[in-house]
Amino acid sequence: MNNVAETRSTALPAITPSYTLPMVLAINTFALLALNQLGQIPSWIKSAVALFLAF
Repeated sequence: MNNVAETRSTALPAITPSYTLPMVLAINTFALLALNQLGQIPSWIKSAVALFLAF
């Protein structure tokens, strides 16, 4: 019984935390670029982000 549980837990590939943050940031970046191309981001948000990133 223990062998079955060990086999199942090690057979599944684990997503390491070192890949999750870059993957989330990439998805977020592509989503923001798509929204920007569609004109769905208001100009005041773009200005606020530009000011925030300037500091």
